[in-house]
Amino acid sequence: MSTETMRAQPSVFARWLRATTLGWLLGFVLVVILALAWNIIGGGAQFMVGLGMGAGVGYVQTRVVGEWVESTRRWLLASIIGMGVPFLMWDLGALIGVGAFFSLPVCVIAGGLFVGILQCSLLRPRLDRASFWIPACVVGWGLPAGAIALGDSDLLPAPAFLLSLGAMLLGGVILGAVTGKALVWMPRRSAA
Repeated sequence: MSTETMRAQPSVFARWLRATTLGWLLGFVLVVILALAWNIIGGGAQFMVGLGMGAGVGYVQTRVVGEWVESTRRWLLASIIGMGVPFLMWDLGALIGVGAFFSLPVCVIAGGLFVGILQCSLLRPRLDRASFWIPACVVGWGLPAGAIALGDSDLLPAPAFLLSLGAMLLGGVILGAVTGKALVWMPRRSAA
């Protein structure tokens, strides 16, 4: 499928946007379930955020991404591992006394970078310009995380929590729009 054909198909972008948005919402549900389960066994850590969001978004995206990658299972694993590793590293750092405070934007932006790198390797065999997937993931994951952090900070007036709440609820739309635009911009490789 050529770039023009992909751009002319709003269904590609719309399906991606819908899948990523639903995956984001599923991710929130998974984060809550994982956090409750972890609390029952007596733990307190942030890695459930990365695992849950990566699993939710990655799982629902597999319903669409099969057109561009050979293994949707590897896509899901790339999402879980890529988003989970930075949160796990932060937790391990805190455990050994290296991390002084938790930073959602730092973990999410690092997760977006790792997810982008891992997923780019899956897109590269079938799509040209696949390397643009990496910055799209960093921006797509980073914008909602930054808005959440800004809304939770003392930098804005009192109703700033609405920014945080909006970013939490609409983060999948933002991620889906940014990565969806990148996806339709990358043409299929011609058969060799």
